[in-house]
Amino acid sequence: MTSSKSTKRALITSALAILMCAAMLIGATFAWFTDTASTAVNKIQAGNLDIELEYSKDFTEWKKVNDTTKLFEESALWEPGRTEVVYLRVKNAGNLALKYTLGIYNLYENRGKNVAGDFYYLSNFVKLGAAEADAAYADRAAAISAVQDSAKTLKSIGDTGVVGADLAVNNEKVYAMVLYMPTEVGNEANPKNKSWAAKVSFGIRVSATQAVSEYDSYGNTYDEKAPAVLAAESASYGTHEITENMQANGRYGAVQAERTAQFTINADVYAVYNRDASGTTGGAMAVCADGDSKVIINGGDFRQSVYRAICHGLMQAHSMLLESFYAFHMTIPDKMVGRAMTDLERRFAVFEGPVLEDGQAILTGRAPVSSLDGYGPCHNEEEVIEAAGYDPDADLANPSGSVFCSHGAGVYGETAAHRKSGGCNIRSSDYR
Repeated sequence: MTSSKSTKRALITSALAILMCAAMLIGATFAWFTDTASTAVNKIQAGNLDIELEYSKDFTEWKKVNDTTKLFEESALWEPGRTEVVYLRVKNAGNLALKYTLGIYNLYENRGKNVAGDFYYLSNFVKLGAAEADAAYADRAAAISAVQDSAKTLKSIGDTGVVGADLAVNNEKVYAMVLYMPTEVGNEANPKNKSWAAKVSFGIRVSATQAVSEYDSYGNTYDEKAPAVLAAESASYGTHEITENMQANGRYGAVQAERTAQFTINADVYAVYNRDASGTTGGAMAVCADGDSKVIINGGDFRQSVYRAICHGLMQAHSMLLESFYAFHMTIPDKMVGRAMTDLERRFAVFEGPVLEDGQAILTGRAPVSSLDGYGPCHNEEEVIEAAGYDPDADLANPSGSVFCSHGAGVYGETAAHRKSGGCNIRSSDYR
């Protein structure tokens, strides 16, 4: 009895096991061989381009330059021999190599009149030069001697740089900037009186952009044409040339030519505009010319700027659709003038009041060509048609014949060539 029970239990257990295996087999999914390979972390980080400018009068105490910094004595009265020196330290404060240009910008001046009664500009007689320095100059002669070979008048410098170079990360360079009036200057810069004294103002600026240093997958030349970020290039007179790619605040023009200034652009000019301190926003202009100024663009692609400027202007302007008008001078019997005026008004004509003379009325005005019967037989019809050389049978887009339906099929009708040859055999009874 016990053995029988054990056997029964074993059979039941086996049956259940078989059922479970079958269920597992039916519900199972099959998979192909698989494998994976991956990198755990890929991080990229933006580089930081940051340049700083500091100044010192004596090479001991250094201060950061800002928009209100006055590097040269503002109240000074300039005369031959006067010299002023300021030391400027250019620092790469970012983690990217850069290239920079140190120079002047926003040169503005008022002309004066000298003792001879001739007009003159102070920028023609004051020179500016820069040279690397590691200590303050001992005297005026040493300062002028250091820069005299490269010094230029303020006018000839214009908005171009005085010095420039590449600067690696954590590096710096110090320059002595020397402003002086040569002793050779005479009465041509001597004002007639205090009221006729010439004045000039300008800013000092260092502008930086990417240097050819860091590498990508294809070398280190991806940024060789990177433009420097400037405040703007502006002038009211003189001749100026832009040879390096630049981008600048373009609210009033990245390149601003005013009065009689002449600019020649041999580079790419990019206009950018950010919200100003007051929160005002607006469009950006690459080039703005005003007054009697002149701008010659030899380089850069300004097509997109032109397209957008025209589109923007048309959107803001009142557009007008124009049509052709005839001017007419009509002489008619005075008894018909009422009918003529009514007819002309119906044809949208504009005319003056009739002039009556000897039983005649003269009407003078203008009217749209489309509303007047202003065409007549051409005096040299055959000559014009022959010169045009139009072949109607060769014009597949506008064929001279007609297509008819005959018994469910399209049939091409009479053509000009067929008519000319007398070969037309189309009958109206053929078409249903």
